[in-house]
Amino acid sequence: MAGRAPARVAMAVLAFAGGIAGMTSRAHAQTAPAELAPVAQAGTMPQPASSFGAALADGWIYVYGGHIVPTHSYSVDAVSGKFARRRVADGSAWESLPSGPAVQGMNIVAHGGRVYRVGGMEPRNRAGQPADNWSLDTVARFDPARGTWEALPPLPAPRSSHDVVVSGNRLVVVGGWNMRGVGQESLWPDTMEVLDLSAPTLAWKSVPQPFKRRALVAAADAQRIYVVGGFDDANAIDKGLAIYDVATGTWSEGPMLPGGQRSGFGPAAVMVDGRLYVSIDDGGLHRLDRAGKAWEPVAKATPRIVHRLVSDGSRIFILGGASRGGNSDLIEAVAVKP
Repeated sequence: MAGRAPARVAMAVLAFAGGIAGMTSRAHAQTAPAELAPVAQAGTMPQPASSFGAALADGWIYVYGGHIVPTHSYSVDAVSGKFARRRVADGSAWESLPSGPAVQGMNIVAHGGRVYRVGGMEPRNRAGQPADNWSLDTVARFDPARGTWEALPPLPAPRSSHDVVVSGNRLVVVGGWNMRGVGQESLWPDTMEVLDLSAPTLAWKSVPQPFKRRALVAAADAQRIYVVGGFDDANAIDKGLAIYDVATGTWSEGPMLPGGQRSGFGPAAVMVDGRLYVSIDDGGLHRLDRAGKAWEPVAKATPRIVHRLVSDGSRIFILGGASRGGNSDLIEAVAVKP
């Protein structure tokens, strides 16, 4: 949520730039109200945080870093590099793991039993000094069996306020921007970066993306990558859903997010059994219908932004986030129905 932005955030929803091949028209669509699933408290995070990373792997919930002081305050003390995990089955105490750089505006993902961390924003100023925020290009992989981090090839350029997903054997980084410190204008990438984890030699490949957005969220399976919400390069909130077809390499658009004008700001998303679930600012949890044309209401949880969703296949866990100017450590769980 950091950056050199206009004093007033425009609340209009802007469409993607026209003329992009493969893009179809979009409209806000939502199915009729249905009976909502109950929301249960499922413990707390190791610390209140927003704009952090979360993943679920082999029965463990992992969380990393994030913003840990009141929102829109940036300094070396405002971010965390703590890394921890908790068993899903019994909700046991959090186990501290080897830490890393103190960052926010990043995510972690799990693949093949290991956890990947990509980029993020690192403040370099002390509290009370002008914000000096820098995006990072660092990429690392955590091996739970060894309990160690391993450095991987860095991103082609620093990136933060992005998201990272796994599609098949590919690590995909989408959206975000490159913050270059106090007094410098941020740069906006117009490509996704893809790392084939099955390749004998790891190397990033750039793929065009038809938008420039930050503070977005993404979710993926082997067939599609879904990119949800965010701010565009004019600092306007975008409620759009962009869908990348992995097989054809083309983009299309789904229905705009439900909710009010701010529902595209800092949402959270997860895939469960091939279905896309999204949590928005008013606490609403919604699912994209099977036709990909409308949103189905699923549950109503605690309102929050810049939070995370993870799932064990039977439940969706809603973790942390920011609300009313502060950070939350609340975890809620929603049972998933087909």
